[in-house]
Amino acid sequence: MKKTVMGFLMILGGLVMASGSTEEPDYVPPALTPAPYLIRDPAVRAELKVEDKQAGRLQALCDKIDEHLFALRDQPPIPSDPLALEHVRAVVKAMDTLPTILKPSQIGRLQELAIQFEGPMALFRREPADCVRLSAAQKERMRGIYRQSVRLQEELKRRLEESGESSSYAQQAEQIRVRLMQQFLMGLTEGQLVVWQGMLGREFDFSLTQPLSFRAPDLPEATRWIQTRPISIKGLQNRVVAIIFFSADNAQCEGDYAIYKLWTRQYDPKDVFVLGVHIPAGESEDKAAVDRAIEREGLNFPIAVDGKKTICQAWVNPVCPSVYLVDKTGRVRCWWYGPIRKNGAAADQWLSERIEQLRAETIGESDGKPLK
Repeated sequence: MKKTVMGFLMILGGLVMASGSTEEPDYVPPALTPAPYLIRDPAVRAELKVEDKQAGRLQALCDKIDEHLFALRDQPPIPSDPLALEHVRAVVKAMDTLPTILKPSQIGRLQELAIQFEGPMALFRREPADCVRLSAAQKERMRGIYRQSVRLQEELKRRLEESGESSSYAQQAEQIRVRLMQQFLMGLTEGQLVVWQGMLGREFDFSLTQPLSFRAPDLPEATRWIQTRPISIKGLQNRVVAIIFFSADNAQCEGDYAIYKLWTRQYDPKDVFVLGVHIPAGESEDKAAVDRAIEREGLNFPIAVDGKKTICQAWVNPVCPSVYLVDKTGRVRCWWYGPIRKNGAAADQWLSERIEQLRAETIGESDGKPLK
């Protein structure tokens, strides 16, 4: 499963417009606004005209919330997991200080950028909906359009998976999303459209923004290390790092061993460092059996054994196997969940292309260059 910036749309307001239907899904506005993501970007800061005396405090705020945003990357719009809710609260509490850093005019512009970023989906929020004065009938119409778009996307995904063309899902799903946005706006009156345009403010070119990334967590309290001394993420900077979460006795993982071994043969570890994190199947795992399995399979790269699950917790890793790609500055740029081979050659190619892009970058050169 690929992750992109569009997976992190967190827009204005609170919970609104819950449907009485228990059979079909309705759009649930995310728990956070996009501000925690937008204020991290140099192009957005330039648009806000952030002053030198503000920049240091703003960066300190971004550094404070970075680990929480990374932990929330796969959560649903409104998390139910207690730990995820703690991360949401931590971000909200930290963001409460934003008005002490930015001027009211900058806060206002940030809100405009947030609405531009989400588009008409912001009208599911209480504040924008009240501002535009949506009627009950208009809100119900929006819910119906959204439910239809969900069905279309589910049908598209199923059809592409059956035909083996899943790699084209993102592009076609985006076309459905664009049509959804157009249908939303067609339901507004002329007066409402005038108000809506005023809420957007001056148009901003989001193609100027940097790719979404997060500071890579470290590898805390590994039970033991295989084929290496203890390693830290900080000690691997200036090279690309492929971090593989796997279990040595998991059949789903075994299918991807050939890919991991290819990376170790293809790249010098000073250029691309392959690092494994073995997740034991149980508390009483046979260490000798694990060592034999790793040797038998020829997994000759450094491996941390995560017997206490502390590394999985630090990375909030939900799936085994999974792969994370970390750039030369120590930031997580993309990840893939689940078996690579199960998804066909396209998955192999997608990861290889991402690695090559990261290899080609120099420190600081990643600015504004999304991993496509």
